Amino acid sequence: MIKMFSAFTEEIDNVDAAISGILEQLDFENKPLMKNTLGILHCFHEFIDSGVIKALSEKMPFDIIGITTPYVCLPNKSSSMGLMLNILTSNDANFITGLSEPIDNGGGNLAQVMEKLCDGISAKLKEDATSAEPSVHEPKVRMFMAYGPFMHILNINGDEFVERISSRFANIPVFGAFAFSEEIDFSETYTLYNGESYANAGVIAAITGNVQPSFLTIAIPEKNILHELATVTKSTGNILNTINGMSVEDYAISKGLIEKKGDLDKLYTTPMIAKLDDGSKVIRVCIGGDGQGGAVMGGHVPEGAKIGFSIMELSDIISTSSEIAGEAVKILDGKNLILYSCMARLEFLGPRNRELEAETICKIMGNSQSFYYASAGGEIYPQRLPGGKVANHLQNYSLVVCIL
Repeated sequence: MIKMFSAFTEEIDNVDAAISGILEQLDFENKPLMKNTLGILHCFHEFIDSGVIKALSEKMPFDIIGITTPYVCLPNKSSSMGLMLNILTSNDANFITGLSEPIDNGGGNLAQVMEKLCDGISAKLKEDATSAEPSVHEPKVRMFMAYGPFMHILNINGDEFVERISSRFANIPVFGAFAFSEEIDFSETYTLYNGESYANAGVIAAITGNVQPSFLTIAIPEKNILHELATVTKSTGNILNTINGMSVEDYAISKGLIEKKGDLDKLYTTPMIAKLDDGSKVIRVCIGGDGQGGAVMGGHVPEGAKIGFSIMELSDIISTSSEIAGEAVKILDGKNLILYSCMARLEFLGPRNRELEAETICKIMGNSQSFYYASAGGEIYPQRLPGGKVANHLQNYSLVVCIL
């Protein structure tokens, strides 16, 4: 069993006030930590420069991982410039963490960096197992939590980050999120690890022991798909080149999705469903054009995938939020709920309705005090397929939930 409790602050500039407020909320004296503990941190990026992140880590006797984000929410608390620390603690589950080396712009060293990170996690798992029970070579990993910077600014397809973990640890769920900021150039997005921030590194945590996580996701109603499904005829990394043999620009113009060439960035609020050969599906958004008629997508869309663009209304954001929160409540059974929402959903709501999704989820969760919600620059979701296989995917425009 894992217990989760949380703390929240909007005090950016006064480090002492921020730390004392967080410690008061955590109340370790009356809510003592169990044998193994992990901290998960989400915050507005200015908490890094002010020194709060560093000071907070120095006060905590456990590893802290996380990302920067422009929106956080706990029961009855939410903010676009806030910090929340969520603590997972357990006597019968353990948390093994690792930080990657710097990832080169363009991802030329991504394979080597991720392999070394996974090697380090494996070594720690074996060390942890043999110290507790010499007959065990490596404990069973129940899931990974994975976090990284916004891969778009590193010119990297975020799917590759997820796939490197999945290929090394086959059929183990990977859940997590990428950082984001609302800076016009997507700067100020960082991964967080033990008081330090990294613009080009990833962190993962292996969770072992007596824990059975469940996962849910939702994005857009399939009834909203426009036109018949089309086929991806060429793609390169996260560049979608052609659909049905036409450039993406020409296809989008022919379907009335955009008016003229150069308008592909206007598809940002027109998410796309992609159905893959293995039976899984992913949601993608178009970040903009590549200057050659292709679209820069929020992740890879493989050749042969069947795709459809969907129209969205504000009511669809709320209805899908309500649906997934309702499903989660039914199976929560005293466990903890972790929820990531794509920043595209928050931006679609606009400044006046920014709080609607979080408020909808909080209302449905009711008296449950053991959940948190944060916006992400890409959500990592493990989809279980027939036969026991797990397909871990980077998603866009979705809500992803882990019940832990």
